[in-house]
Amino acid sequence: MTPRRQRVPWLVLALTLALAATGLMALHTVRHVMRMRRSSESIRPWMSIPYIARSRHVPAEGLYKSLGLPPNRHDRRPLGRIARQQGRPLDELIARIETAIAHAREQPPRQNGSVP
Repeated sequence: MTPRRQRVPWLVLALTLALAATGLMALHTVRHVMRMRRSSESIRPWMSIPYIARSRHVPAEGLYKSLGLPPNRHDRRPLGRIARQQGRPLDELIARIETAIAHAREQPPRQNGSVP
């Protein structure tokens, strides 16, 4: 085998690894942009409290408390339905949630094992 033919498999392997690394970095960038976009979008009637809590990086318990609801991880009702069931305007619920989010962001994060 000539020296040139011995290099071809290594070049193909190097090119494949470079393309894979580039693809992974592109995927990471796209996910980051989508996360940033989600966290800055306004609260909509179709959103559930767990979804809002995850996208805003705040505890769901505080959001439930702001609406006078018991914390429930499995409650996937959208805000529009909660507003109808409580007989309250949707804008009022959204304002309460935004206030709770702002309050939660002001609080320092709790350490594991610490008592508030």
